[in-house]
Amino acid sequence: MNFRRFFHNGDPVHFNRILAIVLLTVVILGVNLFGILYGLTAVLTHLLYLPTILASYWYPRRGLLFSAGIAVLYGILVILFVPMDTMVGIVTITRMAIIMLVGCIVALLSMNLAESEQKLQDIIEFLPDAVFAINREGKVIAWNRAVEEMTGKQKAEMLGRSNFEYSLAFYGERRPMLAGLILKNESDLLGKYPTVHRESSRFVSEAFLPNFNSGRGAHLRFSATALMDPNGNVTGAIESVRDITEQVMTKSALENTGNRLNTLAGIIRHDMSKKLAVIYGELQFGVMKFRDPDVISFIASLKESVNGIKRQIDISREFRDIGTTPPAWIAVQDAIEPAIRRLDFGKVIFHVWTERLSIFSDPHLPAVFYHLLHNSTKESTGATRIIITYHIRDNGCAIIIEDNGTGIPDAEKGTLFVQREDSYGRGLFLATEIVSITGITLRETGVPGNGARFEILVPPEGYRVEGMEQ
Repeated sequence: MNFRRFFHNGDPVHFNRILAIVLLTVVILGVNLFGILYGLTAVLTHLLYLPTILASYWYPRRGLLFSAGIAVLYGILVILFVPMDTMVGIVTITRMAIIMLVGCIVALLSMNLAESEQKLQDIIEFLPDAVFAINREGKVIAWNRAVEEMTGKQKAEMLGRSNFEYSLAFYGERRPMLAGLILKNESDLLGKYPTVHRESSRFVSEAFLPNFNSGRGAHLRFSATALMDPNGNVTGAIESVRDITEQVMTKSALENTGNRLNTLAGIIRHDMSKKLAVIYGELQFGVMKFRDPDVISFIASLKESVNGIKRQIDISREFRDIGTTPPAWIAVQDAIEPAIRRLDFGKVIFHVWTERLSIFSDPHLPAVFYHLLHNSTKESTGATRIIITYHIRDNGCAIIIEDNGTGIPDAEKGTLFVQREDSYGRGLFLATEIVSITGITLRETGVPGNGARFEILVPPEGYRVEGMEQ
């Protein structure tokens, strides 16, 4: 061992620890000498465990050396000031061995603890996201490589710094970032800072920092959580920072492209609708002008084609907005009502029992129910009753729409939800596209001749029932 280097390390903490061990050892040996001189050796010997434990904890790799040195010094005191006999020798050697054993055990535990801390530090150090941590007093206790690269601030100049030093690297001013806010007022953090929201046990926020990227600015996502001790007390906070500039720019570009495409498609649909209105008017005039049955039949077929084009335009208008708004929790009963208003049920009796059910779906869920109910309300199906209910299953929840009409032939079931030329097929294809955004599927399980039965299959995490434990 290089003792000169060890005792002249230059680190004030290291120097203070060595000084404390030496002074405590000298004082306790002096107390033991007093006890030896006055016959009080049984209790005072235990005081030697104090410098042994401190030395072995602070310097575990030298724990055996420290404990052996303290034991030897104690043995020298006994040899010099106590009349030696066999019993005294055995007791002294036993006490020296115990001192060394305590030192070894503490050193071993300290080394295991140090290895665990080092593994944790290594994990934080090599995380791809920029990560830093602060203790309860706001001092920086961790500053990984990614945050060094992001801010240009090195770990050596940040560790141990307080007074919001970490925020200078990001904002150029001293202010509590998410980690600091958690330590101050986690209970009302969401109320005071509307840009902050909770994700599981983390607090998350996004901000644009104009001073990043050589003045070009950067969009950053901040995520922080409190550090707790085994008793649940807050001991600090850890925060990660991710540069999401590229994602934000991509999202913005896609939104702009989508808006422009929707605008262009809207103009085309409008022009087509105007031209179809003119054609439709001419066909109506033709019906009144001509009397030839063949001509009238030809005009009727043209009118049907025009109506088909109009239906396709209407469906394309619904396709336009799919996925443009984020999914949300939607009450199924509320989604069914708009579909009902668009349909003519005539003499068909309609029942729905989904009052407490909500599912996580695209906001265009009413269009799904419209297209599923549309066929059942046609007179050609012969349905007189439609029922909507739901069943909780092991693999999720099934919303069931069934009627007592003629049903759907088995030969047609394989192509129900694919894109087809007729409007009914296109509607079911649209419904499938809408629900698939959140992992929901559609299928038809009815028996031909006994009515149609559509099942909307919602995954376990995609539904909730009011008043029922999930």
